[in-house]
Amino acid sequence: MANDTSKDPELDKLLERKAREMVKGVKNVGNVVELNRNNFNDFIKAHDVAVIDFWATWCAPCFMLEPIIKKLAAEMPNVGFGRLNTEEEPEIAAKYYIMSLPTVMIFKNGEPIDQVVGVVPKKVLQDRIKAYLDN
Repeated sequence: MANDTSKDPELDKLLERKAREMVKGVKNVGNVVELNRNNFNDFIKAHDVAVIDFWATWCAPCFMLEPIIKKLAAEMPNVGFGRLNTEEEPEIAAKYYIMSLPTVMIFKNGEPIDQVVGVVPKKVLQDRIKAYLDN
């Protein structure tokens, strides 16, 4: 039998706890909307520019990116910020070809226009988002 840890709920809990410990002490700010199949399409269409953080509970880098997204949301009130748990909504992740986590996808007028894969500095995300605000 193969040593498959991907379906081990105990390991998932340990990884999630460790990931949260890694970002402990980082101030949680901003208004980031939890998205799902019921509100995703309305959300990306309701904002001229929407930034979606695709994440999963087992993804330690996702928890490192979370405070960056929240800070950007607080600093950029004219942009819609949301996050989508890919484990709970695999169909949406598949629709946008999300293959690696975290992935931040930028939408303009409801259409995907850019994406950033992995954890990047706040300035990198901020510059990418700003590039679409005036266009």
